[in-house]
Parts: sequence; C-alpha cells; structure tokens
Amino acid sequence: MRPNILFLLSDQHAPSVAGFAGNEVVQTQHLDRLANESVVCETAICASPICTPSRMCLMTGKEAHHCSAWSNHWVIFPEHITWPGHFASHGYRTCLVGKMHFGGKDQYNGFQHRPYGDLRHGLGHQPDPIDMFPGYAHATSAGVTDIPESMTQDVVVARESLAFLLEHQDQYPDQPWFLCASFGRPHSPLTAPARYLRRYRDRVPLPDNLDEKLEPFAMRCGRRVALSHKQHKEALEAYYACVDFVDDCIGDLLQGLESRGLLENTIIVYTSDHGEMMGQHGLWGKQVYYDPSVRVPLLFSGPGICPGNHLVREPFSLVDLFPTTCQLADLPVPEGLDGVDQSALLASPDSGKIIREYAPSSFFAYGVKINHNRVDETEAHAAMRMIQSADWKFVEIDRGATLLFDLINDPDELRNLANDPAHQKRCSEMKAVLHRDFDWDKVREQIRIDRERVLEFASGQRPSTPNQYVLRDGRVCDAETGLYDVRWLAIPEEAKGGIIPQQLG
Repeated sequence: MRPNILFLLSDQHAPSVAGFAGNEVVQTQHLDRLANESVVCETAICASPICTPSRMCLMTGKEAHHCSAWSNHWVIFPEHITWPGHFASHGYRTCLVGKMHFGGKDQYNGFQHRPYGDLRHGLGHQPDPIDMFPGYAHATSAGVTDIPESMTQDVVVARESLAFLLEHQDQYPDQPWFLCASFGRPHSPLTAPARYLRRYRDRVPLPDNLDEKLEPFAMRCGRRVALSHKQHKEALEAYYACVDFVDDCIGDLLQGLESRGLLENTIIVYTSDHGEMMGQHGLWGKQVYYDPSVRVPLLFSGPGICPGNHLVREPFSLVDLFPTTCQLADLPVPEGLDGVDQSALLASPDSGKIIREYAPSSFFAYGVKINHNRVDETEAHAAMRMIQSADWKFVEIDRGATLLFDLINDPDELRNLANDPAHQKRCSEMKAVLHRDFDWDKVREQIRIDRERVLEFASGQRPSTPNQYVLRDGRVCDAETGLYDVRWLAIPEEAKGGIIPQQLG
C-alpha cells in the first residue's frame, strides 16, 4: 500500500524559534520529538514570503511567475495541476483542514474534503481581541487570547484532522490518504492562552541587529512597527507563546494518530508558509528577502526517508514538496514543475549530494489584486527576486539595488557585498541563474494580463467570519458566529428587558 501523507503546515514560523534549531528558550517538545526522527532541512526557502503566493507555489510546484502567485487573494488558475489534486487522481483520499487563504470561487483546489477552514476566502485568522473584528493589529495585538481555547483555530484544526482520519480509517482502511492540517499560529495577532505567555515573561532576548540603513525595497515592503521597548518585548514573548501553543496542538494530533496506528505507513512533513522578522532589522512580518522572512523549518520522516535525526544544509525549496512526495509515493511527477525531486537527498542525507543549486524566492508589491494598497507596476523598488544556497544569497530589486550576502560570515545579513570587486564573478554567475526563465518586463506584462483574467474566478460571496464548517450534507456554516456576529445584532426599540449586552449597549 502506498504511504499516507500527513502535511503539517503552520503560518509564519521563523525557523530559529524551535528547540530542534537550537533555541533554548522556546518549548517545542512535540516538533523536537518529530525532528529526532526526521531529516531536518536547514536551508528550506519559501517561494514567496507572503501567505497566499507561498501556498499557491507549494500547491502547484511552481514559482510565483509561473502560477500567477502575485500577492494575497489571487487564484490558482485551472490549468495548473495541484499537489493534492494529483494525489487524488491516483487513488488518494485528500483533505484540507484549516486556513489556506485561497482566493476566488474554488476553495478546494484539488482537495476532495474541507471539513473546517477559511472557505469564504477571508484571511482565515481569528481577530483577537474580539472587539477588533474583522481585523487585528499585528504586534500591538499581543496578549492573552479573548477566544475560548476550545474554539481557537489551532485546537479545532487538530481535533477535526484527527476526526477525519479516524472516520477514514473506519470506512476506507485500504485507501491511502493525503491530509493537510493547516494551523494559523504563530501568525499575528500574537495571542495565546495565558499560561503560554507567562512561560516566556522576561525570557526572550530582543534582537540587536536593528538596521537603520535599509535599502528602499526593504524600507517600503518591510513592516516597520513603532513599538516601545515594552511592546517589543511583549510581542516577542507572545510570538514564542504562539509557537509553543501550536506545537501542543500538533502534538495532540500526532499523539492521537500514533495511538491508533495511523502513522505506521505515513510520511510526515512539517513546514511553514514563510517566516517572521520578529523585530530583526527593525521589521515585523515578512515580504522581504532576509532569512527570518524567507527561510522556513522543514522536517521529513516516514517511508523512504532515512530514519533518525539528520541535518542537511543543501538548498530545498517548498516547490520541491510536490515532486518529492510523488517519488516517495511512487507516483508519476507531472511535467512542467519548477520543483525538483529531492527524495534521494532524504534517503541519503549524509551523502552531500546537491540536487538543487539554489532555492529561489520572490515578492511583488505591485502584484496586489485588490484596490487596497495598490502599487503601480511602473514604480521602482516594489518587487524582489532572490536565489539562495546554504552559504550565499543574491537579491535583485526591480529597478533598484542588487545585494549579495555571505550567510556564513554575516548571518544577520548586514553587509551587502554586491559592489565588492572581490565578489563580482560570484554576482555575475548568480545573476545569470536568477534570470533563467525570468524577466522583469514579462512579469509586469503577465500581471496586467492576469488582472483581467482573474475577474471570472471571483466567488461573488462576501467574506464572513474567519472559518466555516462543512456539514455532512454539504452545507457550509460559520464556525465563529457566536464570537463575532452577535455584537452587531440590531435591538428593536420596543425591547426593554432580557437584552443580551451588545458592544454599544
């Protein structure tokens, strides 16, 4: 029987905030246990450091400019074969539980089942504090969650994932499955149950690389948040608390599956869609080329993968997940993917064989789909593309700077070596690689074409609360109406008693 695929996906998890990465403050005992049985990819790079594009790229096995992953809210056009769709067409039962931030009318994109998640194409994150609905305030929202723990997105994702697989085991024990459990944390609003926050009080060091000389792209696209020393400290503590909390939710899922024998023939992949700057270089969030933004944790374990703990430094792109798992499951790899099969590296991680020379990443600020914060394609310093090896990173800003970082001797990426005469040959060689099948003029023209095409794929539905349940008969209902909608109910003037207090009443 072909192996099952358990794809554990968190949101905005910086790879340095994990025990298996050497962090001695954060508690990630469940991921650490998984890492002890996994190949750990140290140079894993997302294809685009922003939610929807990164997920579109890993779902299609293609880079952003080949699957129109220009910014949030874009759609996967129907000509693209998706990772779960390919597995479904070869006999797998596929399921997505949780946030995926798909745009448009197709909220499945190859998954056959979605019992819970952001099916109304919202952001998928639960606004917290509740009174901030429908938004949240990123680092300045940090604190104790207003949401009852049993209703928090990550707890529900773990429970619904386990429920789906237990039902599958009972009904279809001989059919392999592919399940993606997609968790919302540690992405902002940086809230968690109080016990997790207390665990990190006065224990998280503040970054000391507050770079005040950012080049124009990083200054424009990086999120500079005006925080006091106290706010910065509390935001970092809350970020650690969110990582700890989601680790416990993942642990609950793994323990539930293991106790029922559902992991015996299962490939487990853990990663995140992108990282988090956490105040480094004075920035929060992602969207920039620095390692805390583009690098992600990546763990592999299961059939076909070398047992035990192994660290590999060879570059790995998240677009490689699709073809690599195809090979591990003995499925054909579709033509036209940008991802490469890295199963040989996973089988022999100590061989030193380099399958991928560089991992690419890109971000297009002028690729915004909606009118909010629209940036015109004619503007400079509004897009970047980079390639990275274990030791070097080369970045090109559209109509802006060129950057080269020595990641071994300058891990904080503070010294740009692109203009150093000693590195001109390296820059020339890496620039040639960066421009293989890539051209800025063609990108801008494709975005203009895609803006017209994407209109036909709009859902026509208004976003509602962050997540929905799909009932057994196919009906969709909001999962958090009781948390958010009740505050907006109109109270008839003639009602004088028994009124549930409202926000304004």
